Amino acid sequence: MANSNSTKDGQQNLFKSLQQITDLSLSTVQPLMESVIDNVSRINNSVAELGIPTLNILSNKNKDCCTPKRECPPFCIATITRHASANERIVVPVLITNKCSSTKTYRIGVRELKNNDGKAAVNQPLLNKSSVTLEPNRSESVLMTIDLNATQTNEVYSTEIVVREKEINQNICFKLHIDNANQTEVIPNDEKKYKLKWLDWQSHFYCEPKAKTRLDLDQLTPNHKA
Repeated sequence: MANSNSTKDGQQNLFKSLQQITDLSLSTVQPLMESVIDNVSRINNSVAELGIPTLNILSNKNKDCCTPKRECPPFCIATITRHASANERIVVPVLITNKCSSTKTYRIGVRELKNNDGKAAVNQPLLNKSSVTLEPNRSESVLMTIDLNATQTNEVYSTEIVVREKEINQNICFKLHIDNANQTEVIPNDEKKYKLKWLDWQSHFYCEPKAKTRLDLDQLTPNHKA
C-alpha cells in the first residue's frame, strides 16, 4: 500500500511539474509571439504605404462593417462642401450604402445649420427621408434641401447629417460657403453691333442702315389711303 501511494504521489508531482513548465512556456512565448505579430503588421503597413502588394496577415474571413476595436470612430464619416449664392435653393444628395453582412435600418436626421458665430440660418435644411432600410451591399439616396435667404451673404455655415442605427450617431459633416461664386456674369452687347452692315469691300468700314420711317396717314394721297 505504501508503494502504491508513493507511486501515485510521484505521478501527481510529475503532472504538476509538467503543467507548471507548460504554463511557464505559454506565458513566455505568448508575449514574444504578440510582439512578432505586431512588428510584422507594422512592416506590412509600411510596405503597403509604398504601394507594394502585401500579404493580409491574420485576416478575418468574417469581415464586418464594425470599426476596429483599437481605433476610435471618426466624428465625420464623410465631409461635403458646397458653394452657393444668396436666394439660391441647393439640393445635396447623400448616398447611404450598407456594407454590413446583414440588413440594416438607419435613421436619418440633420442638426441646426449655423454660421461660424453660432447664429442659426434663417431657413433650415430639410431631408426627404427620415430612415432607410438596406440589404447588404445596397444603397439609397437621401436629399437635403436648403432655401437660402437674401441676407445670408459672405457667410460660412456648418451642420451634420446624422445617420444612426441604434445607439451611435455617425455624422456626415456639411459646410456651406455663401459667396456668390457660382454666378455667371453676362454683359449684353450694344444692339448697334447687330445692325451694322458692310459698306463695301474696299473701305473696311461699317455703316448704320437708315432707320425705316413710317409715313403719316395725313401725308398719303387719297389713292394710297384707299
